Amino acid sequence: MKYRPHALALACLALSLSARAQTPAAPPASTAAKLERVEVTGSMIKRTDVETPTPVSVIKREDILRAGAATLDELMRMDPSTGAGGLDDMGSGNGFSAGSASISLRGMGSAATLVLINGRRLSPSAVIDPGTGQSTIFNVNSIPVSAIERVEILKSGASSLYGSDALAGVVNIILRNDYQGRLIELNAKQRFDGLFKNQTVNLMAGTGDLDVQGYNVMAGIELFVRDGVGITEAPNRVEGELLSQLYSRLIPNSTSSYPGNLYTYNKGLSGSFRGMLSNNCATQGPVSATVSTPRCLWDSSQYQQYVGDQKRASIFLRGGLRVGKDTILNAELIASRVRNDYLDAPTSRNESLTTWGDAQGNTVQFAGLALPVNHPDNPTRLASSSNPVLLPNSSGGTVSYTKPTVLGLRYRFADLPYVYRPEADNIRLVLSGSTIWGAWDVEGGLLHHEQRNRKTQVGRLSLSGLNQALADGSYRFGGSNSPEVLARLAPELNDRGESGTTSLDLRGSRELGRMTGGAAMLGLGAELRHETFRVDADPLTAAGDIIGRGIGEASGSRNITAAYAELQLPLLKGLETQTALRAEHYTDFGSAITGKLGAKYKVNNMLALRGSWANGFRAPSQSQISKSALFANSSGTRDPKLCPVFDSSNGNCSMSLSSVTLANPELRPEKSDSYTLGLLFDLASTTDAVLDAWYIERRGEVDRLGTQEMLNREDEFPGSVLRLPPSTPGELGQVYQVRRPYMNLAMSRTYGIDYELNQRISLNDWGRLKLSLKGTRMLSRKLQRDASQPIYETVGFYKVPANKLALSGNWSIGNWSTTLTGNFQSGFQSYAAGGSCDATLLSAGRQDLCRMRAWNTADLALSYRGFSGIRLGVTLRNLADTRPALDPNETTVGVDGGIANAYGRYLSLSASYEF
Repeated sequence: MKYRPHALALACLALSLSARAQTPAAPPASTAAKLERVEVTGSMIKRTDVETPTPVSVIKREDILRAGAATLDELMRMDPSTGAGGLDDMGSGNGFSAGSASISLRGMGSAATLVLINGRRLSPSAVIDPGTGQSTIFNVNSIPVSAIERVEILKSGASSLYGSDALAGVVNIILRNDYQGRLIELNAKQRFDGLFKNQTVNLMAGTGDLDVQGYNVMAGIELFVRDGVGITEAPNRVEGELLSQLYSRLIPNSTSSYPGNLYTYNKGLSGSFRGMLSNNCATQGPVSATVSTPRCLWDSSQYQQYVGDQKRASIFLRGGLRVGKDTILNAELIASRVRNDYLDAPTSRNESLTTWGDAQGNTVQFAGLALPVNHPDNPTRLASSSNPVLLPNSSGGTVSYTKPTVLGLRYRFADLPYVYRPEADNIRLVLSGSTIWGAWDVEGGLLHHEQRNRKTQVGRLSLSGLNQALADGSYRFGGSNSPEVLARLAPELNDRGESGTTSLDLRGSRELGRMTGGAAMLGLGAELRHETFRVDADPLTAAGDIIGRGIGEASGSRNITAAYAELQLPLLKGLETQTALRAEHYTDFGSAITGKLGAKYKVNNMLALRGSWANGFRAPSQSQISKSALFANSSGTRDPKLCPVFDSSNGNCSMSLSSVTLANPELRPEKSDSYTLGLLFDLASTTDAVLDAWYIERRGEVDRLGTQEMLNREDEFPGSVLRLPPSTPGELGQVYQVRRPYMNLAMSRTYGIDYELNQRISLNDWGRLKLSLKGTRMLSRKLQRDASQPIYETVGFYKVPANKLALSGNWSIGNWSTTLTGNFQSGFQSYAAGGSCDATLLSAGRQDLCRMRAWNTADLALSYRGFSGIRLGVTLRNLADTRPALDPNETTVGVDGGIANAYGRYLSLSASYEF
């Protein structure tokens, strides 16, 4: 049954050959006629009607200028079809994919959204982050916004034309070409209080008319700077007063402080309070409401950022050469460097055990921070029976030490600032050409895209360095320390990654003959592609020498061959059909065949119907199927065999374990089916509307079971739970590591409605008015974690709003244009489907915060073109300075970049001069 659509697609191809045999071919169209056809995302056959059987939304360059967006990520988040599940590069300075920004359509994650530039693939970022993006991340902020002509969003599966990853849709970024002249563009954006600044400078020059002079050469440079903003600079941008009341945000409450607190020490177990290490503590607080003994407290949230610093430099070069009448050769180069700087709280340690692992899967442990008996900062080092040392306890009394004693320490290494600096270099080169060969319109190209990632991190503790400093007393806790000691204690760490995509493609289309509704068209194409991927952790991290730090490493390469065909048959007058079929072979997992059927019927001049079916696949990423491993820590886990009933005195009831994510060479590709059904209204020359229903089902999603779930289901996965040798023969040993292989687990299905309405009104001498409504209504999004779990409805739960829409009015008169836009995102529960409201909110009696309210904002844009070659623009975003709702999942920053931002009201000024 599942092969029937493919058989139908083959039958349509056979029908086309029959039409070719029975109907004389029409004379080749003239060059002028061919120039009227354009290529639209979702079809390789050029067409005169941009409304295809599959929904495609277009963001034009004028829309980009009016929005005042400085990055592609910011621009895409303004589109209602873009949902949560993508990454942003704002303040995510702690993740494996920090510094990357990706696009997620239909809320299905970035791995289900294919991103193209001029119809060709990007190389994925050389990072591993299984928690977000499923290890396939297309970093869109490496693309200079100034080089973009338009963005086409295909809102349906398209694997039959583009291959892997196009499950939820395709975002095709079309770059500017054939530019003539010289252009200087400036943009500055910030709040009125001076925060959230960024500046962009763009220079572009081009010469030559491809049609008249036979050549065009253009070049552009874009420089972008974004200033970081910490939460202390604007604490109430995101209902910070509630975060402080409920979660002690910006309130000193951590006992891992500077210069620290002393505790008893018992080989990594939690100790009892024994006083402050020093009275030079900036913030002291009582032990409890009834005990006034002071403790040293620290606010670790003060270093958190809404936005990290970013610097980006990009160059864009393009050249076109006409050879003869019908042949055009093109060369295109994009090179960019993006650097982000994130800050976080200085690292801390306490007297408790920390467990992690090295790159070979061996468990590494630090038995807690303890001052040896002879350490100069240990207050008991000189204690004796004749000279006892008295230290306080948590009950308000004292404890007498009559001999030197090892003491635990909860300490913040304040003299080791924490900085995380991801840097990404991109080089993308495309050589392409198009020509007419007989009746064929042929195009081909050679692509090479290389991306290199470097992550520099300082402020993380070396196990060997800390042990040495404790043994020889070279590091003075709460005192002054030399640069040499600090460098040994926290060496600079450098992780590196490289990914590359090299492809050769050739495709062509031609008219087969005439049918009742017009010309039958055939498109054929083939592609050869080579992909490489490698991520290496810093040698010290890989050796397990950095306390508690996760490790991500991967290495692999593969070859892909593909052949595909597309057929357009106008069987009846007003009826257009689209059939596509693609066969693809991967050297690491095997083959995939995908197909598509679509049709559009023009009922009359006012109404057209359209619909499509497509199946799709996503190849497992190389970090999921090739040699790779990701090492992290899992705390608070319970061994159900050694702790069947929770007991606080049983160490097996709350463990810190090494958790290892492993590649799985037996993975199968994810598969999907998508359907669309739409109505297109053209009620008059001034009114048009589109209504599209969509349905996507995705199966076999690649993911891992959680550490606790692997423990609960240990018998189902032999070898995944590793235990120490038992102390007593015949008994189980203690768990020390859990291995979590990637598996084809999850299933999701989602459906909803997209709508768009445009009304154009002539105001005669008062110019023109255009009213637009664009939105999406997600009716259902069901998710099943794996076959053993229930199916949850997620619409209306965390990060899955049911409604997103934008309503705008544009008034233009003479050289003036102004646009007012209202943006709406419906509210949702503050917890995930199947979960429950945050316990802190419930205990505080704030059940009202268990649902995050809708976020409504309004934007005003004004532009003027009255001076020769000059365009001036002003955009005021979030006119009412509306704060997003409290997010109890983000208890320090207070907002998740996938659903809102902390900017509030801000101004964007732009000016361009073209000469």
